Amino acid sequence: MAEEQFDVIVIGGGHNGLTTANYLAMGGLKVCVLERRHIVGGAAISEEFHPGYRNSVASYVVSLLRPEVIEELELKKYGYQTLPFENSFYPDLNGEYMLLTGDEEHDQKEYEKFSKTDYAAVQDYHEIVDEVGDILAKQWLKEPPKFHGGGFSDIISTLKMGLDMKKLDKDTRHRMVQLFIGAPDSIIERWFESDKVKAVIASHCIPANYVSLHNPGASLSMLHHAVGQIDGKKGAWALVKGGMGTITQAMARSAEDKGVVIKINAGVDKILTENGGVTGVRLESGEEVKAKIIASNVEPKTTFLKMLDAGELPDSFAKDIGAIRQESASLRMNLALNGVPEFAAIAGKKIGAHHRSGIYIIESKDHLERAYRSARAGIPANPPMIEALIPSMTDDSLTDEPGTHVMSLLCKYMPYDLADGKNWDDEKPKVVKDILDYLTKYIPNLPDILVEHQCLTPLDLERDFGLPKGDICHGKLEPDQLFSMRPHPDAAQYSTPVKGLYLCGSGAHPGGGVTGAPGRNAAKRILKDL
Repeated sequence: MAEEQFDVIVIGGGHNGLTTANYLAMGGLKVCVLERRHIVGGAAISEEFHPGYRNSVASYVVSLLRPEVIEELELKKYGYQTLPFENSFYPDLNGEYMLLTGDEEHDQKEYEKFSKTDYAAVQDYHEIVDEVGDILAKQWLKEPPKFHGGGFSDIISTLKMGLDMKKLDKDTRHRMVQLFIGAPDSIIERWFESDKVKAVIASHCIPANYVSLHNPGASLSMLHHAVGQIDGKKGAWALVKGGMGTITQAMARSAEDKGVVIKINAGVDKILTENGGVTGVRLESGEEVKAKIIASNVEPKTTFLKMLDAGELPDSFAKDIGAIRQESASLRMNLALNGVPEFAAIAGKKIGAHHRSGIYIIESKDHLERAYRSARAGIPANPPMIEALIPSMTDDSLTDEPGTHVMSLLCKYMPYDLADGKNWDDEKPKVVKDILDYLTKYIPNLPDILVEHQCLTPLDLERDFGLPKGDICHGKLEPDQLFSMRPHPDAAQYSTPVKGLYLCGSGAHPGGGVTGAPGRNAAKRILKDL
């Protein structure tokens, strides 16, 4: 059988890989996407996890997907539809709660249950976060400037970012620097009075990072999420009709209509090279596919250190790649429910705004810190901090029977490496029971309505989605692993030391989340280099 020949091979059919494929096909190239799993989408997929119950399996909300990507790939034409939600619900074990709806008068009263001053402080805080987020957003669809060997364009890019910062007033610049390099705990203590409000802010400070609130620079992951928007509304979040898989299925259909060939069950074993440049790939099946350009959506360690033969990279580069810190101590659960969750903090069976909210179960700022310290010692947090949603309250396509629901849980912190030589396959049942027992304190009728659950431990995220140590961001979002350092100064502009090999995934600038930005940027770089 003759070897297949393409202009570009994209390794990995996650959302960034599909984004890259779309833009390259728009540029007139013959593109093939190779996906290891039976379905494209990476961590942004929707699947039935129990008969009659479907949900976003891993990634579960959208905000960061760039509007340019949505428009240019015509995703709405292919089925992409957002279902915005503005409510946030913070229940307490003592029966108190904060329920935020976006209505200014209502929300002020909610804050004033705990503090007379914190509502104004929160408004000021979010205003500064939004301003800083605007500066960061301008950098997302640009290549970061080169540390060395850069040209005039790199100088201009750096100057433009500096001018954007200079436009801020003195106080905002001061706060911006604090957000960039300060520890979240010191920022929270400086700004807010009430323990409840401190817990609310803490719950959003480190959404995807495995870090302590006392870690300098940890607030950057929160700023990363501040870049998001839905239909032009900054900082908004939404569900996707049909789950997050609708995004990637829309991307796949858009790509196929442009002539992109997508192959599933086609895991790549080796990137083939000759004379310092790529020539194609060898699949796990032994089949070879040829191309002079390869864009890898796989995280950098696997791309460089497993898919390439030793000796293809400079020693110092390989050593630095090997030192990339990968950790995201989160555990994902999906619950199938045959009734409405009844929260202890808000009595009654009536469906209310709290059911259509992001639900944050955090007892205090110290609760988050204790959970982190537990995980750092190799012990799953008990109790964990839990971020929850009941997406079927907004999207009834997720269940087959009226009155049934699905619930998403993101539980922090859960270590990849367990203490005392324990393994996740053995420990998973106990950890799941502990989580459900704890959640029952907030939802007393949970045992009565729980039909089934799906659980993805950090080990499961690694095995199922190719995320080493369960790191959903392909590398921690910390100052020395962002911008011109992501994943390395010699690969931060998507091209790499191996001729024809490019990075297009979350391990490249600007980092993790369902953004499409690395994929778009990488495609632009490839087309520019041709």
